[in-house]
Amino acid sequence: MTRIGVFDSGLGGLTVLRELAKTNKSQYFYFGDSLRVPYGGRSEEELRRFSADIVDFLEKFDIDYYVIACNTLSVTVTDFLREKYDKKFIPITELALKASEKYQGKFLVLGTKTTINSHFYKNNLEKNPRNTVYEVAASKLVDLIEADKKDDKKLNEYIDSYIKIANDKKIENILLACTHYPIIRENIERRLDYKANIIDPAIFLSQSLESASDDLDINIFMSKKTPATENLIPKLMDFPYKLNYLKEGL
Repeated sequence: MTRIGVFDSGLGGLTVLRELAKTNKSQYFYFGDSLRVPYGGRSEEELRRFSADIVDFLEKFDIDYYVIACNTLSVTVTDFLREKYDKKFIPITELALKASEKYQGKFLVLGTKTTINSHFYKNNLEKNPRNTVYEVAASKLVDLIEADKKDDKKLNEYIDSYIKIANDKKIENILLACTHYPIIRENIERRLDYKANIIDPAIFLSQSLESASDDLDINIFMSKKTPATENLIPKLMDFPYKLNYLKEGL
């Protein structure tokens, strides 16, 4: 059975795991760093240390390859992890670019501060001269999502401020450049006053991978137990899973 490691700063990567499980039967080992979320705005040194902690933990399960579900980690530590470990790492950012190839014109990239400041998506998407990319660091969303505040008034106020440029300019394509954002996709769509293409890289990723397994086995590890993890994980996962909390983090 193929063993796939998937990791993220917290709950967001479960949106990736969910899509993968829909189309690829494998043995999944997911790690969500709920103890140290959010990752956006942290130093590269910290992110290297955090990602190595996670991979070191998952390596004991004899992982065949890894999916870096976190955009922040993808733009900062992919090369570091590929050099440190003799394993294949698939960063969600690479799949996001491929998912965006079917669209052109104006793009709004919503991401963490670290992802936006890297200009990864802007630099790559604007290689197509037909594209214009606008970037917004939606910095306040992850904490509210991790706190299970999907229906909170403050969340919608922040969304309104982050997508104002989209409503003003009628930006055709909105790229969810953080795995937490698909959790509030419906909120975002409701706050738009026009119809846009919402690009969720996880869906493209799930359609791109191949596994040779006959059974589905999902193992979820979280570095901290919170009321939000207890409430959100059952809502996000459509498949049976085994859930484990690390009592003292990594």
